[in-house]
Amino acid sequence: MSKSSCSSPALPVRRGLIYLIVAGTAWGTAGAAASLTFLASDLGPLALSFWRCAGGLVLLVAVRALRRRPAVAAPRPRAPAAGG
Repeated sequence: MSKSSCSSPALPVRRGLIYLIVAGTAWGTAGAAASLTFLASDLGPLALSFWRCAGGLVLLVAVRALRRRPAVAAPRPRAPAAGG
């Protein structure tokens, strides 16, 4: 029987834990904020869900624009040597 373990995970454990903490915090905070917004405004559940999704989309697009990496230029082919 052989061990099939990954020696180098695709995502470091520390970074994964940070992502989980941020996701949990965002989930809890968004739910509380939505509840307060629903009680304080005249938005219905569907309108509130729409604006939450629209706000999330804007956030994701902004983060992607900020994290965009510059394209790496492909190396140019060398010209064949003359006379060779």
